Amino acid sequence: MIYIIGSGIAGLSAAVALKIAGYKVTVITKKIDGGSTPIAKGGIAVAISSDDSPEIHAEDTIRVGDGLCDVKTVRYVTQEGRHAIETLESWGFEFEKGLRLEGGHSKRRVMFKTDETGGEIFRFLLNKAKYLGIPVIEDKVTDLIVKDNTIRGFVTAGRGIINDAEKVVLATGGYAYLFEYTSTQPTNIGEGMALAFKAGAILSDMEFIQFHPTVAKLDGETFLMTETLRGEGAKVVNENGERFLFNYHPKGELAPRDILSRAIYMEMLKGHNAFMDLRDIDNFDQKFPVVSAYLKRHNKDPKKDLIPISPAAHFVDGGVRVNIRGETSINNLYAIGEVSDSGLHGANRLASNSLLEGLVFGVNLPYYVELEWEGISTNDGIINSIRVIDDSSSPSSLPLEQIRKLNWENLGIIRNHERLNKLTSIYYPSRSRPDILVSYLAALAADIRTESRGNHYREDFPNKDPKWEKRIYFRVFNS
Repeated sequence: MIYIIGSGIAGLSAAVALKIAGYKVTVITKKIDGGSTPIAKGGIAVAISSDDSPEIHAEDTIRVGDGLCDVKTVRYVTQEGRHAIETLESWGFEFEKGLRLEGGHSKRRVMFKTDETGGEIFRFLLNKAKYLGIPVIEDKVTDLIVKDNTIRGFVTAGRGIINDAEKVVLATGGYAYLFEYTSTQPTNIGEGMALAFKAGAILSDMEFIQFHPTVAKLDGETFLMTETLRGEGAKVVNENGERFLFNYHPKGELAPRDILSRAIYMEMLKGHNAFMDLRDIDNFDQKFPVVSAYLKRHNKDPKKDLIPISPAAHFVDGGVRVNIRGETSINNLYAIGEVSDSGLHGANRLASNSLLEGLVFGVNLPYYVELEWEGISTNDGIINSIRVIDDSSSPSSLPLEQIRKLNWENLGIIRNHERLNKLTSIYYPSRSRPDILVSYLAALAADIRTESRGNHYREDFPNKDPKWEKRIYFRVFNS
């Protein structure tokens, strides 16, 4: 039996692909419609137009990744994008006609389904899984069972020990909800990363957290104002109607996300407000029905009103280190999607490469599950061994909401040693609290990396340093 932990695009596409290939598969997930896929707005970046190519897509990905992309992975994912899309379509999914442009891309290459592509794909894959008879069970995995560096099973809160797992696939998402301002759902607190780390798997790039620049919050309802809005003509302005983003980058609204997030955040620190101006988008209701419905719920008219926005934690570039097969450093334990660090995103993810990564790794998993295990290499970085503290008898009383506030203030868009050191003195590598463990590792990695690169910005080290063109790895210390 192959168990898949998680129910986003990576987990469900892997489950369907494995089932069609003849494997016995079960999906276990803390919350079936939790995670990021059901609320993902933009689309899937793939080179299919006549003036585009996987090579150009790879160049864009590497440029935005700011020196830390794994080039082999980038080539693999961009080349396999068309096959993954064709596979999804062969299962019955239909994209809309045309391609959209998003920030950081040199070509129109974003395939979409309305303006809630992730939600459309999630619902399709979930129904497909159920149609194929794949069990999709809501339960929480609390521990992985590993012996001789090989996965032997896992433990769930509801079912106890599961010991018939030949292979386990982690597809549990990231940890962007560990920040006070976020575009993600409460399930995204890094539990899959914590599970893998405690079991002995190697984590990497934990300091690279992408902040989406344009997140709205009207009457308490948070909503991601999709990147494609800016690709279709939306502008970002201050309270005086000035398009200030060109002061920070010549591409203005279409600059990479890390630059836009810092620009908007820095303007806010100066006392300005930021708004999205949607008035130049033609046929708005038809192009963006989900955004339109959100605005109507809050009595906003896209042809008249400016929509207040701010940056928010959105996506984690790092995670459980894997190769292009999705293999971790533990035999028969795979990690795919946002929980993993394949090296595709480097120091900063190119827009709409996240759904692409999840789909490619999920669809292609059947090709690799019978091959001899290769595992990962750590030759491109430095390994830090961390002793996990067994505090199960007296777990920390630090509430999640306080952690989220601390992370936003000290591990957010602009960092320095004083703030990061504050976190590493409060947090610790807890065995029973994944939110504290993951926050600790992210803060520690951010403190170790004494430079600014991609979406990691240190005001005390504002420049990129060539000596840091390497990864920071973490593994559990075994005495």
